[in-house]
Amino acid sequence: MTIRRRPTTSILLAGWLFADLLLGLTIIMLGAQAPPAIPLSPRAAGGTATPSPSPTPSPCATRIGGVRAKPVKISFRINPGIDDRALTTQVQRSLLKHRDHLAGRHAGMVLTFGANGDAGNGVHLATRVNAAARRAYPKIFGTAATRNFHDLAAPSGSISMEIYFVTDGCAPDNPKA
Repeated sequence: MTIRRRPTTSILLAGWLFADLLLGLTIIMLGAQAPPAIPLSPRAAGGTATPSPSPTPSPCATRIGGVRAKPVKISFRINPGIDDRALTTQVQRSLLKHRDHLAGRHAGMVLTFGANGDAGNGVHLATRVNAAARRAYPKIFGTAATRNFHDLAAPSGSISMEIYFVTDGCAPDNPKA
């Protein structure tokens, strides 16, 4: 009589593991494929009108605007214990010193680092400075996305701003920025 050996549990589990891996790879491959192209719909039947030439787009229309990769960095000192009105005045005066970098431009993103004791107070100061910058120069900072940070290495009242300006499609490239 022949003794037939039963496969062990680990061999049986290996088969299921292989099947699960195959299913997972299939799902990944289906998800990684680009969607099929949308077929162009045929024009409505009718006359045989010749298409009129479309105007050529201006060079500005083909250029895409965005946010510059290199920020303009500005640092200044303020008194962290003053009220919002006086803070706006101080921020306005401090930013006025950098008007050659700010004039005629729009900030897309502003990273502000404030120093005022512990981390919570530094972030709060940076938040107040960003709000003051919006009030002082709404055309520059009005629509900017802001992020507030604490500067651990700076003395109390120090503000550092990294301003990423928006590039317009028709704006000339500025190598300084």
